[in-house]
Amino acid sequence: MKNIGKEFMKGTQYPDYSTVDLVLRVPEPPHELPVKEGQMVIKLPSPKKFKVPDVPVRKAIEGYEPVGFFSRSQITMKDLSYMLWCTQGFKKIVAETVQIKNVPSSGSRYPLETYFVANEVEGLETGLYRYLPRSHSIVAERIDSGLILEMSTASMNFRVMTRAAVTFLWVAIPYRSIWALGNRGYRSIFIEAGHTCQNLIMAAANLGYQVFPTDMFHDEGISRLAGLDPETQWPVYLAAVGSVGENVTIG
Repeated sequence: MKNIGKEFMKGTQYPDYSTVDLVLRVPEPPHELPVKEGQMVIKLPSPKKFKVPDVPVRKAIEGYEPVGFFSRSQITMKDLSYMLWCTQGFKKIVAETVQIKNVPSSGSRYPLETYFVANEVEGLETGLYRYLPRSHSIVAERIDSGLILEMSTASMNFRVMTRAAVTFLWVAIPYRSIWALGNRGYRSIFIEAGHTCQNLIMAAANLGYQVFPTDMFHDEGISRLAGLDPETQWPVYLAAVGSVGENVTIG
């Protein structure tokens, strides 16, 4: 295991593209996980129909600090809609094969699915939801008041998770990238999780919220919580969002 880093970098160098499934005409994987029969889909408010405070980029960047504690707070559906759109929403859909989101993606493959645990979101029951970017909607995956404690445990008992208004979970579907990029696509999923979380930090700053990003979690625990297939769906990043009071950040 001591050479795992070197092996990863070597194994994910640019491939011979004549060998990738795209060139071999293997059918393209779906861009979005399907909604299961009987699941509740909730249409989100359009982010283009409401204004958010105009916070300068410099102020948003300089105002970010690692968060050690959240105060009890609630976010609105409009705020949730805006953060989801900024992180994985579509800027433009020209055709099935020409799609542009608000974050960069190698080969425009967009391998991430956005799940979130709603704790204090106006109008939503406590539970696990998934974002549907194409329709700018969310689907209820699991309504369960015990999810907050389960998330806290799976994320190594960070107390910040129990008081966050909402905790985002980005899940990679690696084959979306591998299909077109070969093994190089494995690098993309982690890079793109960083792009996505940075957009969340900036969007949250516009709304007056703080973000606690972390990759410290028990993979198996998070996978059980979200009902993921460990062979094809990998949890890669978490980010809790909430409000803080005075002098509760850590340096």
